[in-house]
Amino acid sequence: MVLEKFTDNEGVKIRYLDNDPTHPVGLPILFATGIVDFADDYVETLEFFADRRVLVADLRGRGGSDAPPSGYSVLEQAGDLRSVLEANDIGPFHLMTFSRGTTPGLALAFQLSDRVRTVSIGDYLPAEVALPSEFTEQMWTARWRGRPNSTRVRRHVLAGIQTASRSREFWSELAALDVPVLVGRGSQGGVIDDGRAATYRNSVPGAEIVTIPGSGHDLFRPSRTAYPSAVLEFISRRSPGN
Repeated sequence: MVLEKFTDNEGVKIRYLDNDPTHPVGLPILFATGIVDFADDYVETLEFFADRRVLVADLRGRGGSDAPPSGYSVLEQAGDLRSVLEANDIGPFHLMTFSRGTTPGLALAFQLSDRVRTVSIGDYLPAEVALPSEFTEQMWTARWRGRPNSTRVRRHVLAGIQTASRSREFWSELAALDVPVLVGRGSQGGVIDDGRAATYRNSVPGAEIVTIPGSGHDLFRPSRTAYPSAVLEFISRRSPGN
């Protein structure tokens, strides 16, 4: 059963979903989603994990979370994720990300390096990308998974994310975590091409690359569970007992 819950990050209400298994197995997974995603996009994913507890947040400005007029930096979004962990007294955890959710997800992992046990990255670099001035209009008028982005996120949220964005890479920080790292990419193209996959292997010792058949950048299409299944297999193999 998937539960809707709320917490607070310094006055910003954060909504999140928790699959809340009756008899949880292993450590929980915190899932950081894409830039215009809702937690509700992943109800099927939460149900798939069954006995492995998974929490997925509506980052500020998305879904049922508050949309303050400002405050959309990576660290502020990482704080939204951290507030979910703290609200549930979660110690060690596994991090799973998708797309630009990777950036605040990794920022949190670097803050909590003694608590993160594995990192699974969905078709993204360990980086923050500086967004161009035209980003806000382009995203506002675009669609994601068949739905206009204008119905997914408020325009000022996109503008806030663009304004706060900076160009930074985190290869050395990711390697320094010294935890197992999985990188998912689609067989039909996306962010992680062969060259970037090779950079992962060369820069992050032991990093594994998994290709999701039939997917492009959206690793949850056509299969909602192929990437989560790869994450579960990775955790059981590289972090047994956790």
